[in-house]
Amino acid sequence: MYYKFIGAFILLIILTSIQYSLNRVIVLLREIKEILYRLDKDNKSSS
Repeated sequence: MYYKFIGAFILLIILTSIQYSLNRVIVLLREIKEILYRLDKDNKSSS
Protein backbone atom coordinates (compact mmCIF):
# COMPACT_ATOMS: atom_id res chain seq x y z
CA MET A 1 0.00 0.00 0.00
CA TYR A 2 2.86 2.38 0.76
CA TYR A 3 4.29 1.68 -2.68
CA LYS A 4 1.49 3.72 -4.28
CA PHE A 5 2.29 6.71 -2.08
CA ILE A 6 6.00 6.40 -2.77
CA GLY A 7 5.37 6.11 -6.52
CA ALA A 8 3.02 9.10 -6.51
CA PHE A 9 5.54 11.15 -4.52
CA ILE A 10 8.38 10.29 -6.93
CA LEU A 11 6.15 11.10 -9.90
CA LEU A 12 5.26 14.44 -8.35
CA ILE A 13 8.94 15.27 -7.82
CA ILE A 14 9.76 14.32 -11.43
CA LEU A 15 6.90 16.40 -12.85
CA THR A 16 7.86 19.39 -10.70
CA SER A 17 11.48 19.25 -11.85
CA ILE A 18 10.39 18.95 -15.50
CA GLN A 19 8.11 21.97 -15.09
CA TYR A 20 10.92 23.96 -13.45
CA SER A 21 13.33 23.05 -16.26
CA LEU A 22 10.84 23.96 -18.99
CA ASN A 23 10.05 27.26 -17.29
CA ARG A 24 13.76 28.06 -17.13
CA VAL A 25 14.21 27.25 -20.83
CA ILE A 26 11.26 29.49 -21.74
CA VAL A 27 12.70 32.38 -19.74
CA LEU A 28 16.08 31.95 -21.43
CA LEU A 29 14.47 31.86 -24.87
CA ARG A 30 12.61 35.10 -24.12
CA GLU A 31 15.87 36.75 -23.06
CA ILE A 32 17.60 35.53 -26.23
CA LYS A 33 14.70 36.80 -28.33
CA GLU A 34 14.94 40.23 -26.69
CA ILE A 35 18.71 40.39 -27.27
CA LEU A 36 18.36 39.37 -30.91
CA TYR A 37 15.56 41.89 -31.41
CA ARG A 38 17.74 44.67 -30.00
CA LEU A 39 20.70 43.65 -32.16
CA ASP A 40 18.52 43.55 -35.27
CA LYS A 41 17.00 46.92 -34.43
CA ASP A 42 20.46 48.45 -33.91
CA ASN A 43 21.70 47.02 -37.22
CA LYS A 44 18.72 48.37 -39.15
CA SER A 45 18.98 51.84 -37.62
CA SER A 46 22.73 52.11 -38.32
CA SER A 47 22.40 50.97 -41.96
